[in-house]
Amino acid sequence: MRPAVILASSNFGFLADQEPKLVALGALAERYFPDDPSTALFKVRQFAELLAKLIAAHHRAYEGERETFEEILRRLSLERILPREVSDVFHQLRKLGNVAAHDVGGSHSDALGALKLARQLGVWFYRVYAKQPGFKPGPFAPPAAPIDATAALKVEIGGL
Repeated sequence: MRPAVILASSNFGFLADQEPKLVALGALAERYFPDDPSTALFKVRQFAELLAKLIAAHHRAYEGERETFEEILRRLSLERILPREVSDVFHQLRKLGNVAAHDVGGSHSDALGALKLARQLGVWFYRVYAKQPGFKPGPFAPPAAPIDATAALKVEIGGL
């Protein structure tokens, strides 16, 4: 198995000491955002799924590769490992990623929202599991704007 390549990401770089693959997936989602929001959404889904597996493994609740993302999330919720709000974010990213993967769907607005939610999950995960005193993730750094971005999306990206 190849080691994960660490890509630069101002939004996900803080996760490198926990799991370099999380940084790589977040960076790829950011990289694909301008040209291919569907792929960005799929990468965010992969980020969320890996994060869920790491949480399950930490609690000895991971049952292996045959288990679906939805099954992992259901168990993490039933065992009260995930707070309801966190579980809801995981499910939202799962569903957006499924639409991207199966229907090649998803807009730039969807992808931008998913990137923001993925970063929030990463920050939550880091605060709960890394337990680094004084951790300050800083603000979300918007990805490059798509070339054909609508005025509303340009304002949303620029106004962060």
